[in-house]
Amino acid sequence: MTALLTITKTEAKLFAREPVALFFGLVFPSLLLLVIGAVVPGAREPNPDLGGLRFVDLYAPSVIAFSLVTLGVSILPTVLVTYRERGYLRRLATTPLGPSRLVLVQLLVHAGVAVVATLGALVVGRLAFGIPLPASPLAFALALALGMLSLFGIGMLVAALASTSASAQGLSMLVYFPLLFFAGVYFPLEGMSGPLRTLADLLPSGAVVAGLSAAMRGTALEARDLLVMAAYAVVFTFLAVRTFRWE
Repeated sequence: MTALLTITKTEAKLFAREPVALFFGLVFPSLLLLVIGAVVPGAREPNPDLGGLRFVDLYAPSVIAFSLVTLGVSILPTVLVTYRERGYLRRLATTPLGPSRLVLVQLLVHAGVAVVATLGALVVGRLAFGIPLPASPLAFALALALGMLSLFGIGMLVAALASTSASAQGLSMLVYFPLLFFAGVYFPLEGMSGPLRTLADLLPSGAVVAGLSAAMRGTALEARDLLVMAAYAVVFTFLAVRTFRWE
């Protein structure tokens, strides 16, 4: 346990020294919410077409999803593949610590950053625009946890399939931008209809936004959203574990 705690602290410090990862995973979501609320015309005005809600209220879950997708699908696999490329995982296989614990630590560090980024977005939204805090905190935490598991599972599979850090970045980008689109980062989910909205409902990024939005309003989480996130978490994590290479 002491060794695991030590390596967790070390990996957290290493993450904090990566300015690009730290900015886009931790800072940018809150900054994006500030920009949208301050710049987009009518973003802070109640909209009858949105059920009386404001665009900035609906956008808050999307910036949280942005953090989860960025950390889980873009940053995490690149770190793991780089460690494998440099032989760190192979060397750990000869120690009592084992390479699997380093992978676990990376998941914990990225999850911790995601939680901090989420809290930051909630606080910034509340202070800057009066966005209500989640009316159902437990449901919010459940949607956030399932969203993390599903998106981190995708990132783990990317890390398992990629042979180099460059290929990991390429593979992650193939799913990164579509996941952001269907999280409502570029275009609000409420404006999607037909096949686009159906596809958003079937992807983990769209499901986590729907779940977070429901929890923030205090309405019940849809079973469909929970099932989608759980299915992605189980299937992609299983595939990642079966195909992951330590060297």
